[in-house]
Amino acid sequence: MRGTIFISCGQSTAAEKALGKQIVEMVRAQTDLEPFFAEEVQDLNGLDANILDALRSCAGFITILHPRGEIGRPDGSVLVRESVWIEQEIAIATYIQRHEKRALPIIAFKHRLVGREGIRDLLHLNPIEFTDESEVLEELPRRLLSWNSLKPSSIELELFSEVVGQQEGHQISRVVTALRNESNNRIDKYDLELRLPASILTHWSASYPNEVRSNDPGIRCFRFDRSGWGSVGPHDRRRLAAYEYCTSCAVGKVGGVSTLIAEAKLGARIWVDGKEYSVEKTIKQLAAGRE
Repeated sequence: MRGTIFISCGQSTAAEKALGKQIVEMVRAQTDLEPFFAEEVQDLNGLDANILDALRSCAGFITILHPRGEIGRPDGSVLVRESVWIEQEIAIATYIQRHEKRALPIIAFKHRLVGREGIRDLLHLNPIEFTDESEVLEELPRRLLSWNSLKPSSIELELFSEVVGQQEGHQISRVVTALRNESNNRIDKYDLELRLPASILTHWSASYPNEVRSNDPGIRCFRFDRSGWGSVGPHDRRRLAAYEYCTSCAVGKVGGVSTLIAEAKLGARIWVDGKEYSVEKTIKQLAAGRE
């Protein structure tokens, strides 16, 4: 599952819609996360469900507060209000953050005319003031630099390699999958799939009990559920499936071209609560991760 950045931006005017779409492209260009902007949502779920799901799972929140009109207060003062939609999205994001006790980084821009009211009056958004949308586009790239290290999700599937030793003069390694749970909820059910290049398993003639049929003859596929590993507690990490592999034998299988083996891909997917999380690495990347 690819993590998302929720973009809370008005859509009442052409300028606001254009700003939202420019922020979408900026997020895609500067981060490894996927932007969510309601203007671009087109699927069979209701827009309200999409917004709530996106708020629930987002790794970061960008909000742009545009003026929506004036209201008179009992004391005679005048307040310039923000979009009701934006106010609600800020309130929901705040509730999720407080309820789940997880950090949710926020970048907020506020038009200089917009006043403070409601839950925003109690929050420390520290919004950046602007008078023209161009000021948002100028400042946002600098703010996004600090988001390059954001985790896409509180649940992460890991894929790494360990050196096992020597067998018959060949270095044997082990590819390992692990599930990291940084949420506050216990993960009781999950299903795991691991896909390995067939050539790296040819050092052995073993059959594997969890192997399932693969549509690609060059790939061996393995499926598991939680049996044998059990649940994963909050803020815990559990090692799951692991397989030994040999790149020396693999080189022989592809005609001695070691560069092909170095670029061969290993991949894993895990399904938790109806969501998919995946990871893919090359043999070269796995080896580099050990160093």
